[in-house]
Amino acid sequence: MTMPIDQQIAELKAELANACLTPRERRDAKRELEFLTEQDRSEAETAYFARVEIWAVRHSAELAALPF
Repeated sequence: MTMPIDQQIAELKAELANACLTPRERRDAKRELEFLTEQDRSEAETAYFARVEIWAVRHSAELAALPF
């Protein structure tokens, strides 16, 4: 089982704040942090739109009755 993205982000942020990293290691860690943050955002957006689609299906008759 993989670690949740938010936990990976938190651990990477802690590592960046506390570790003595070379400039290259720090740059690589920042890239990974950016990647994980974007992946987390994408998953959140996907979940949001899935909820919107479910809501729209449940309320399709009401939406169809709108005058526009």
